[in-house]
Amino acid sequence: MKELALVKKLNGQAGRCAAADMTLDGIARFGHLAFVAYGLWLWFGGKKEARQARRTAALTAFAGVVLCSLLSWGIGRLWQRPRPFAEDGRIWNFTGHKANASFPSNHTMNSAVVAAVMLRAKMPGAKALAALSAFLGFSRVFAGIHYPSDIFGGAAIGLLMEAAVLASAPVRTLAARAAALSVILEKALRALWR
Repeated sequence: MKELALVKKLNGQAGRCAAADMTLDGIARFGHLAFVAYGLWLWFGGKKEARQARRTAALTAFAGVVLCSLLSWGIGRLWQRPRPFAEDGRIWNFTGHKANASFPSNHTMNSAVVAAVMLRAKMPGAKALAALSAFLGFSRVFAGIHYPSDIFGGAAIGLLMEAAVLASAPVRTLAARAAALSVILEKALRALWR
């Protein structure tokens, strides 16, 4: 299998440069938390005038993550693709990841759907999120926990979910109404606390 050979070759570079290893290990393990922090900033931070637009984007992205995760769960029930380190004992699983289903890469899929939503909504930092999504995918191949097709498949699912479902008028309208309601409730709560 050519993909396994590619993963083995990339993973074989681990241990040569401590700084690169620590960076890629950190991104493979914790890179998704940058998306969580970004979502919290969208919800609570920034200028008050743009709060509803940011919250609409955050809710849309959250819906995308939920829908993608459900789809991934279904795929995992139908196809239990072994992870590269489970296929070849010479691949170093330095993240300590468990040997569950490899396809699709949930980290890549969810980060891709979030980045796509943010790009469509023209949110600040959206391009950086897209770059981080790609880097997150690469780090997981380097770590020996995904094949390249897991990464590409996850990204494709995330992008298709955004284009086919999240960009639809009903989803955008529902997210916008929920965001508007959250802003109204926040103002009411602030008024009560004064």
